[in-house]
Amino acid sequence: MKTQSLFISLMLASGLAMADSSDVNSALGGGLGAVAGTAIGQAVGGKTGAVVGGAVGGGAGAAVTTKGSGKTGAIVGGAVGGGAGAAVGQSVGGKTGALIGAGAGGAAGSVIGKNVGESTPTTKVSNRKPETRVAMEDGYDDDEHHGHGKHGRGHAYGHYKNKHHGHDD
Repeated sequence: MKTQSLFISLMLASGLAMADSSDVNSALGGGLGAVAGTAIGQAVGGKTGAVVGGAVGGGAGAAVTTKGSGKTGAIVGGAVGGGAGAAVGQSVGGKTGALIGAGAGGAAGSVIGKNVGESTPTTKVSNRKPETRVAMEDGYDDDEHHGHGKHGRGHAYGHYKNKHHGHDD
């Protein structure tokens, strides 16, 4: 158990050395919570308990250590990461693998969830200027009449019906 704790601490510290301090707090909470939840879950409910405990612990640890608008995302991410990490780690490396996987998954999930939760949706702003219309002096605005019926007589491209086009008849 001493080697496991040392490995997990070293893994978390090296991976988070360059992260933002709020990300470090979320990762530590999600990771350590998932490890603790996995250990308790293993003792109480075996393999299934380890996965459930990793999820509950990852979410709870992220909830305690994350502040601000990304808190909900960190909770969800810590829970998903902790549970998934415990399941994958357990299938690869047994009880020890479950602890390591839960720690890594809970830490990563809480940080990713926090950052996704903090991002704001972008809104598209139109650069069009408002259109101003000026009425003609005679009260007839030609712009308003386009597309409301036929204009002119005849066919497209300047071919007019009943016009002689320079012929003497």
